[in-house]
Parts: sequence; structure tokens; C-alpha cells
Amino acid sequence: MPDTTLPTLEFVQRPGAVWTAAHAKPRREKQVAQFCARFGIRHYLPLRREIKRYQRRNVEVFLPMFRGYLFVQLQENDKTRLIESHRVVHILTISPQQETQLLAELADIRKMEEAARVCTLTVRPELVPGKAVLVSAGPLCGVRGVVERRRQGTRVSVNVELLGQSVSVELDVGEVEVEA
Repeated sequence: MPDTTLPTLEFVQRPGAVWTAAHAKPRREKQVAQFCARFGIRHYLPLRREIKRYQRRNVEVFLPMFRGYLFVQLQENDKTRLIESHRVVHILTISPQQETQLLAELADIRKMEEAARVCTLTVRPELVPGKAVLVSAGPLCGVRGVVERRRQGTRVSVNVELLGQSVSVELDVGEVEVEA
């Protein structure tokens, strides 16, 4: 049985280096992590375990916990190298106070990632009334709408504008993603 423990990674502030989030091109998070490893850039790509079913067999896959993002500790010259990799769209700029908060959150995420190795972890967008969403799964895939209300923690009601009228439908939170 393969070792499922995560490698040790310390989230510490270093002079001249800043922990921040890098926004990768779609479905390029693991490639950016490999790029960082190759060039000695400290990085953290939190993964969640998911079981996919392919032709009557179950396959265990590890997907990025935050689609499109990974966390990196950058020095000034690393920023240019990362952008020039053509896999990163944007690197977030953060203040020292935000970095301190980010490091505490990353430590918590690391604990959740460890727990996700043995149990199911679900990452859901923050959905509040008035938030624009895109239905990403199910029979209404591709429909845009606005969150009307959220109830029972796992269901949302989406208000969809259709021919000047509104239609509401109950959807699972996992079927929608927040629009930018």
C-alpha cells in the first residue's frame, strides 16, 4: 500500500520572500507546482481526494482543492520566472498582515488535506443571496443565474432571467460555481 502521508512543509515567513496565491491557467495547477519544484520555488498545492467511476471501476484521483490557485513563497526574481512560465495568469499582491493570516489559514488547510486522505472533503463556493452563479453540472449546465436564497446548507435556489420572467429551481451547491 502506498504511503499516503503528506510531505512536511513549513509555512514560515522569510526575509525577502512572501507567501501569496498564484492564479494558474485553467487545469494547469499541477504543472505550475512541477515548475516551482524544478526551479526551487517553495509552493503548496492543496489536493482533495475524489473517487471517479470509469467503466465499472473506481479510480482514486487527487484534484486541486481550490480550482485555479496554488500558494507560493516568492522572492522578487521568482515572480518574473513564474509569469514567464506561461502557466500563471496573475500573482496576488498581499500585505505583511495578510501574509500572516494566509500562513495560519494554510496550516489549517494542511490539516484538512490530511483528513481528506481518509474521508470525503467537499469544497463549496460561498453562495449568498444576490451572487451571480453559473450552473456547472446537471441538466441545466451552462445556465447563468443569481442566488435567490440558500437553505438547509446544501441547496440553493437560483433565479434565472428568461424572456423577462424569472424561473427558480432548487440546485445542489456542487452544481454551481460563482461567476467572476
